[in-house]
Amino acid sequence: MSVVSKVRGFFSRHRNKFLVSGVIISGAILLSKYAQYRLKEWQERETVEFFDRNRKQNHFDSIIKTSNQTFSNFSLALQDLISEIINTDEIIDKLKANPENKVELWNNLKLLVFTKVGLLVYSSAMLAIIVKIQLMIIGGYLYKDPNSVPTEIQEKYLSLCQNFLNSGVKKLAEIMETEVSKYVSILDLTKQLKLGDIENIYWSVQVGLSSNTEGPIEQFRKYILTDDIISDSSDVYNSIISDTADFLDSDEVKSLSTHCVNQGFILLGDQLAEFYSKGDTPSTSDKDESFNNPFELRKPLAKLIPLINGILGKQSFPQLLVQQLMTNKKLQVFSANVYESLL
Repeated sequence: MSVVSKVRGFFSRHRNKFLVSGVIISGAILLSKYAQYRLKEWQERETVEFFDRNRKQNHFDSIIKTSNQTFSNFSLALQDLISEIINTDEIIDKLKANPENKVELWNNLKLLVFTKVGLLVYSSAMLAIIVKIQLMIIGGYLYKDPNSVPTEIQEKYLSLCQNFLNSGVKKLAEIMETEVSKYVSILDLTKQLKLGDIENIYWSVQVGLSSNTEGPIEQFRKYILTDDIISDSSDVYNSIISDTADFLDSDEVKSLSTHCVNQGFILLGDQLAEFYSKGDTPSTSDKDESFNNPFELRKPLAKLIPLINGILGKQSFPQLLVQQLMTNKKLQVFSANVYESLL
């Protein structure tokens, strides 16, 4: 038998094996090529998503930085406005002349100082939230389409913060003074107060404002947007205003506003605790010479009034309040949620 016949016989006997092997090898090659194709496709998709996430994160970080700077600038204007609306300097100047009606003036100053603190805490929290909402909404629209919101529409929309400063803060000041008066007017100037007593005053004010039909948290939108605000010929502007109104009316904003206000009053307590610790008489006879618990100390209201008025200087409590709001974690998470909801 020739060699050719032997080879032919061998292939004939093992034909099925060769066919199966061929199919397996061909399948393996095809599978390998498909796997490589899918791997390349996945890598390309991951690369695109990575750069998209990176671009989105950089864009978001840029908006956060801009919003913080915007809030900081508006806060200075807000503090000046509050000082104009609630002018304690006039009464202080009159008291320096030792007038006959000084008790009356002290009582007036008492009401103004407590109102001023409450107004600063509430209006600062509201301003921080509306600035975040506005810039995140604009940022979301522009991320999807850089040409979607013309410059003039952006400027018109962002000027809504001025509405809050022009009318919203004044409206809030009137409501705040009425509410604060319920709990402060009855306090005698000689009354000794603990830190807890001051906290209870502002807690009562918060409860009162929450049940007020014109309360700033329940009626947040009305302090920013007027009823006829959606009257622009631009559909984009109207859409943005509608989004803003939805956020301002949301339970999330109400919860966030309450949180920011609570944190503001806690910060006030921390500031006052430093002054309480400086050499006053404890409320108990068991006095620790090395440490006076500020929460167990008392101060006469007449001493607290100028003390509280003093920390309202721009380089003290207001500045710390601005920093607190800019770094507030819940406000940052809320900002991210607003931004993501528009993408």
